[in-house]
Amino acid sequence: MFKWGFISLLVMLMSTDLNAQLNTNQRLKKITSSHTVISLDSLSIVPQTFTVKYNENVNADTSLYQIDYAKATFLWKGTEGISLELRYKVFPILFSKTYQHKDIKRLEQSVISGSDSYVYKPQTAENTLFSMKGLNKSGSISRGIMFGNNQNLSVNSNMVLQMSGKIANDIEILAAISDDNLPVQPEGNTQQLNEFDRVFVQIKKDSTVLTAGDYELKRPDSYFMNFYKRTQGAMINHQFKTEKGIRFSTTVAAAVAKGRSARNQIMGQEGNQGPYRLIGNNGETYIVVIAGTERVYIDGMPLLRGQDNDYVIDYNTAEITFTAKQLINLNTRISVEFEYSDKNYSRSLTYLNQKIETEQLAFRLNYYNEKDNRNQPFLQTLNDAQKQFMAGLGQDISQAYYPNVTEVPFNENEILYEKLVSVGNIEYYRYSTDPSLAKYRVGFSYVGEGKGNYRINNQSAANGKVYEFVEPVGGTMQGSYEPITLLVTPKQQQLITIAADYKPKKQSIFSSEFAISNNNVNLFADKSVANVSGYGLKLDALHPFELNQKGLKLNTSANYEYVSKTFKPIEMYRMVEFNRDFNLDAVTVPATEHLFSVGAQLYNNQQQHISYTLNTFSREAKYQGYLHKVSALYKQGKYGLKYDGSLLNSDATANNGTFFKHYLDVNREVFSLVAGFVFEQQHNLTSDKQTDVLTGNSFSYHIYKLYLQSKAGQSNRYKLDYSYRQDQLPRGTELLNSSHSQNVNFGVDLTKNANSVLSLTSGYRKTDYANGFASVNSDESLVGRLDYNLNALKGFINTSLYYEVGNGQEPRREITYLEVLPGQGVYAWNDYNGNGIKELNEFEISRFPDQAKYIRVFTAGTEYIRTNFTGINQSIRITPSAILKDSKGFNKLLGKFTNQLSYKIDRKILASKGLEVYNPFNTGIDAENLVSLSSFLRNTLFFDRNNPKFGVDFNYLTDGGRSFLSNGFDSRKRNEAGLRIRTAPVRSANLNLTVNQGRKKYQSELFSQRNYQITYLDLLPEFNYQFNTDFRLTFLGVYGNQRNAAELGGEKNTNITFTTESRYNVLKRGVLTGKISYINNKFTGNGNSTIGYEMLSGLQVGNNYTWGLALQRTIGNGVQLNVSYEGRKSPTVNTVHTGNMQVRAYF
Repeated sequence: MFKWGFISLLVMLMSTDLNAQLNTNQRLKKITSSHTVISLDSLSIVPQTFTVKYNENVNADTSLYQIDYAKATFLWKGTEGISLELRYKVFPILFSKTYQHKDIKRLEQSVISGSDSYVYKPQTAENTLFSMKGLNKSGSISRGIMFGNNQNLSVNSNMVLQMSGKIANDIEILAAISDDNLPVQPEGNTQQLNEFDRVFVQIKKDSTVLTAGDYELKRPDSYFMNFYKRTQGAMINHQFKTEKGIRFSTTVAAAVAKGRSARNQIMGQEGNQGPYRLIGNNGETYIVVIAGTERVYIDGMPLLRGQDNDYVIDYNTAEITFTAKQLINLNTRISVEFEYSDKNYSRSLTYLNQKIETEQLAFRLNYYNEKDNRNQPFLQTLNDAQKQFMAGLGQDISQAYYPNVTEVPFNENEILYEKLVSVGNIEYYRYSTDPSLAKYRVGFSYVGEGKGNYRINNQSAANGKVYEFVEPVGGTMQGSYEPITLLVTPKQQQLITIAADYKPKKQSIFSSEFAISNNNVNLFADKSVANVSGYGLKLDALHPFELNQKGLKLNTSANYEYVSKTFKPIEMYRMVEFNRDFNLDAVTVPATEHLFSVGAQLYNNQQQHISYTLNTFSREAKYQGYLHKVSALYKQGKYGLKYDGSLLNSDATANNGTFFKHYLDVNREVFSLVAGFVFEQQHNLTSDKQTDVLTGNSFSYHIYKLYLQSKAGQSNRYKLDYSYRQDQLPRGTELLNSSHSQNVNFGVDLTKNANSVLSLTSGYRKTDYANGFASVNSDESLVGRLDYNLNALKGFINTSLYYEVGNGQEPRREITYLEVLPGQGVYAWNDYNGNGIKELNEFEISRFPDQAKYIRVFTAGTEYIRTNFTGINQSIRITPSAILKDSKGFNKLLGKFTNQLSYKIDRKILASKGLEVYNPFNTGIDAENLVSLSSFLRNTLFFDRNNPKFGVDFNYLTDGGRSFLSNGFDSRKRNEAGLRIRTAPVRSANLNLTVNQGRKKYQSELFSQRNYQITYLDLLPEFNYQFNTDFRLTFLGVYGNQRNAAELGGEKNTNITFTTESRYNVLKRGVLTGKISYINNKFTGNGNSTIGYEMLSGLQVGNNYTWGLALQRTIGNGVQLNVSYEGRKSPTVNTVHTGNMQVRAYF
């Protein structure tokens, strides 16, 4: 057998993606399975024609995959890394694509502008500056400068270009180019990501494709080599076929790796949907996950990203939250594989894939090399002493902790410390702003609760995280941090795989793969000490036997895997729950491994088969396991049965065990429904050989489940199930009842009526604990999501509703303000106390571009509190004219009204019981149990909305927010009622009057001097006169009165503003606008404060003047010039001038 295995290495074959594109609508595709959504075709799939086979001839059950026929996308849920054969037929069109002969939006614009709606005028192609025949392109390039007497000169540039088409007769190009350095990533709340940060150029000629820029490297057709990398570099792929039918395919890639792979195993918490924090390989708690690289599993099953699916993820904070479709509990096993940004060193990546294929033989070679450049550290600055320290560590890098204290000159923009000696004669560091004492830059690392002498000071006003020393008590440390850093060593990882497949007969296949790994965990150390090589071997054989002419088959298989003790894969290549299946969760010591399996499957058709597999797994003399697996599927008429079972007998060095798993699903079709019963059981007994005491990974549970659901393919779908679960945990030599739980899940999708579409997913769980295994007697949790869209009575009522409830947790968030170029920020810094130190209570939302020099960054802390969350988002439009078009009298008057209501509430309160936790409206912003809140409500009642001569709008607005910060709670709230009257006595003039009255409130738990409660009244008259199509003049006025509550200071301000605006427009050439304002503030109080800045809008008491001029000019074809100037003058403040000039060219 081994002889054959090594001989076969010389003639290896690897199946590759093969598209059989025939002249008919029949399709055949061969792919390697992975838990990612794959786009199969550019046309929609005919539903009844889709079949999937694995291992060449084994039909896959529909539960193993998910298919979207309209979009032609496919998701495999079974074993990764196996060959799949997909057969299907396609429709002549793609149903998920929009088809149109004319752009309806341009017709709608014609109606609005008053032109002839019955004449369609095709849009002519613009002769831009960069026009090129054969290319479709869009985007622009711009260069600009911003200058002023209150800021330094700043230069900004931007280029965005999307391009596709042919640049020659046989050369195609596809490109997305941008020079934006985006600080954020796409939101992880949809299945398809909006990857606006991807930049690449792809050129194709015949069968050669060259890609440069951002691209993905995925797992090749290999058993041992598994990875998913987002990289930046160059990749070329070339394919050709000889006259004798030999197919060659070569892929070469050289790039800079964006991140490092990691895998987190998370045990769920009862009634906690998240967020759950992901951490890096070195225990880093503040990481950034690279967008789209995550693969998430629950109990071994892959999940889909998206608010409408299973989970959402915040890539920037590395937090994952599960939706109502996944009710998380203490038994939930969560696995997350992902890449995160790790820029301790510049990291290069090279990759080679070579395939040679014939009808019976194929050869495949893969080479992967990822290496840190030890001479180019990024996030850490290394001196010679630190490099020498790491060189002496060799392979043992887990304790590479090094003092993180540097003596530096004083800098008011940096968190610095002074050195002191404590009462216990311990040298320590304390935050200081004294220039003569603050001499030390100190970095702290989390070392565990009670293992350090420092903790975070949540009462500090410093713009950044401050740590404080805590004196030990009785020799016991009281903190969690130490002034040390874990030095990260440069690493190198290499893997080579050589594989072959041989098909002597039509359905038989013999495969082999040999792998060599090379892993160096410390490139500073001597190569002979830090470098380790390992080997792997995989042999597979599959042979079917035809038992009769009716399709009855016996499929037989044999597999062998060898992995040396020092073998290091790039990522885990086995099944997600492989370790659990073999009772290896606690095993961390490397060992030489042997895995052998034989199996047989009796196959009648896709809905009737039974199989048995025997697996033996050994880890040197430390472990020996025998795993028996049985599975069966039977579907006949209205009856169905599915069974999966396994039995493991294991013998380890210190313990032995038995692990039995059993799953049975029996169902029957009843009219348009399917009724079924599920019995699931797992029983794991692992005991110490000497004492017979059960180990911690022993457990037992059984589940009884009844369900009723709609048959597949119906427009209106229902699902209801009830389950009972009993759990047992070890205590001494026996298993005791630990808990029992009851689950009820209900779901409905009503899509048959397009005017009333409803989708509901909900789950309820009640858990009772026994024998002291939990600190509480019981837990209850409810999750649910409702989406509803209604268009009733010919449009009289139009509403959309989203409502979600659940349980989770909320972290304390830390705030830091970072300085950016003037005009590119949001916040301004006002040194209220005059000490020259930037403090958290001195930043305000900037009113002027030259002061907008700071952005606010939220960082999730390590402290979480349990919460109930409720979210609701609804819009309601009532249009009486839809049913009162031809009415007279009172009904005609009623038809002139229209009401538009929209509101959104996202609320989290302290975890509690009772139905009130699911009502988003019953908690005020000052409630003690409120943790976080974001709310908005706007209602507008329109009268004669479509009348251009006269109309009245009644507005009501309320919004609020509450944040759970490291230094306490911050709350904001605003209520406002308004009236707007518009009239146009003549066509060229209109007069508007707006009156707003309201109250705004801010409250900070730590910075009480920032608190205010301001009532205000604003009158805003506006007159517009259009002299002709080129020139418009506008006069605006403001009378504002503001008063702060007496108990918070009683400040008040009266504001009178006069503004004149003009706009001159020359068709196809440019626009010139000008504006000048006079603002008079009569303020009583301290102007150099938060309240003063809020009431004065960043100006001063007395007479203030602001002015501005802007020119937008079209120069030639596709080139635009923008020039703007702004100025302001306030008492006791020098005149401020700000200018901006930009040139933009459109592609």
